[in-house]
Amino acid sequence: GEPEGQKMQLQAPLLDDGQVSFAMQNVVERNEEMRQLETDLGELHTLFKDVATLASMQQENLDTIEGAVTEANVRVVGGVSELLKAKKHQRRARKRMCCLIATGAVVVTLLAYWIIGPR
Repeated sequence: GEPEGQKMQLQAPLLDDGQVSFAMQNVVERNEEMRQLETDLGELHTLFKDVATLASMQQENLDTIEGAVTEANVRVVGGVSELLKAKKHQRRARKRMCCLIATGAVVVTLLAYWIIGPR
């Protein structure tokens, strides 16, 4: 067999009731702390999911705003182009009106001269 000195080293020392009670209290406290940590981690996970949801919603809003700004920019560029065309047509119409008025004045003058005649 084994020498008696080795048997003594392998045996665990016996604990008295106070030590056992203290060890159990430590185990219970650590168990409660672990459960609290688990609860806190669950709440933290929920908080991160909520933040991710809010960020996603904000991104949707930003995408909507960006789309509206882009569309507004396209419409403004189109509006400027239409205004330039309108300005060009207005100049042409004004020139035509001046030509028509001048031609009308010449026709009226010639008619008046023809009807009244030189005197």
